[in-house]
Amino acid sequence: MFEGIERISVSSDWITLIFLAVLILVAVLQLNFTERFSKLFSLIYSEKYYTDFYKTRPLIFNWFHVIFFFIIIFNISLALFFALNTFKESVEISPFYLYSKIFVMTITYFGIRYVLGYFLAFIFELEESQNYFTFLKISNLALISILILPLLVLANYSAGVFHKFLITFGLIVSVAIALFRYFVLIKNEKLSFNNIFYLFLYLCALELAPFIVIYKLFVD
Repeated sequence: MFEGIERISVSSDWITLIFLAVLILVAVLQLNFTERFSKLFSLIYSEKYYTDFYKTRPLIFNWFHVIFFFIIIFNISLALFFALNTFKESVEISPFYLYSKIFVMTITYFGIRYVLGYFLAFIFELEESQNYFTFLKISNLALISILILPLLVLANYSAGVFHKFLITFGLIVSVAIALFRYFVLIKNEKLSFNNIFYLFLYLCALELAPFIVIYKLFVD
């Protein structure tokens, strides 16, 4: 008499596992780097965090940054995944495969950017400045990744207009914070160039070249 209606649903259990992994990493940071983790939020209104931890050795490849690197990759990949699903009408591949592809692209981007940054720094004889600039960038990305985490959680368990609003709001806020911090660094001459042409040449090559490589490798 009654015919069953097939219900097609996509499990998001893997997203929950990613959130769990991120929360575990955050807990590890809070337990082992309590003071530094707390002071990271001071970047919202001051630059004292930079002066407090610039003398840390090693400056880049320390455990605080290594753990935060995975948090950054997980969160950026999830944000891009949600954005693609929200604003693109149809995605033909499975959600987990799409996220995995975005995850690999994100890691590749940061890898290329790191190698290219130090190659350019060697050419322009700015190794120390580039090392400091990388430290500043990681710090800013770490702050953004923590700030957008609640939005990502809410976005995953929301639907409809509210879901789209959260994704849009999160992207706008993230880009706004990133651009603001980026221009503050340039304004305060964290990269010292005598010629403004070389400054913009350096920054354009550093920021745009990795995107071009990623596009050629994964999209084109």
